[in-house]
Amino acid sequence: MCEFIVLLIFHLAGDFYLQTTKIARCKNACIGEHCNQCKKCKSSSWINYKYILLHSVLYIFPFFALPIVMKTKSVWLLLVTIFLSHLLIDIISCFFNKKIKNTIVFIVDQAIHLGILYIISLYVTLSADIDIYYNRIKFICMVLLIIMPSSIFINMLIADINPDEKGDGLFDIGSMIGIMERILTIIFASVNNYSAIAIIITVKTWARNNDLKDGKFRNKYLLGTLTSLVLSLLIYMLYKYI
Repeated sequence: MCEFIVLLIFHLAGDFYLQTTKIARCKNACIGEHCNQCKKCKSSSWINYKYILLHSVLYIFPFFALPIVMKTKSVWLLLVTIFLSHLLIDIISCFFNKKIKNTIVFIVDQAIHLGILYIISLYVTLSADIDIYYNRIKFICMVLLIIMPSSIFINMLIADINPDEKGDGLFDIGSMIGIMERILTIIFASVNNYSAIAIIITVKTWARNNDLKDGKFRNKYLLGTLTSLVLSLLIYMLYKYI
């Protein structure tokens, strides 16, 4: 399992933390006011090969640590396999992003990535020194999961339900509050004080009291808050029991 978690950390770093908002938008050939004078994508375009190739190159960077942390003779073959499989999956995902809900594509995309990484992990062996850091490795993975991937998933879910509403970006005030919310949820869960999680909802509700009078915002608020709490608890459960 430690081999898989290490690969998962590399995946999270490459697929989320090394992928900028511009790369994510441009690789899907999303056209909008943010494009300014750029005319490289047409309304019928579903992919921008320049940016998807750039993303795939950035994605593979963390995996170059494999020769250091793993004892695998065919490590370079594994790197090529990871790169090509990621590139192919992302090309297919870009195609379906224009046809079905992005949230569904995101879930399937990540599930396929994790499946491939799990299979690859069966053919690698960690160096003896890495195993003693298993709990720390799990903790790093948990922290990476609750920040970028969770924020992206929640924003994507809300955008699919309210397609006409434009967000301010991944690190707008709402997303930052959500990140703090998930951190506090895991802290409370780690000390078995689940009742204290209600404080989070209470504070958020008090701060947004006037905004909650708007029915559309109220639904968005409840969806975002509950999804954030569920993701936090699920990630913590995975951390605790694997």
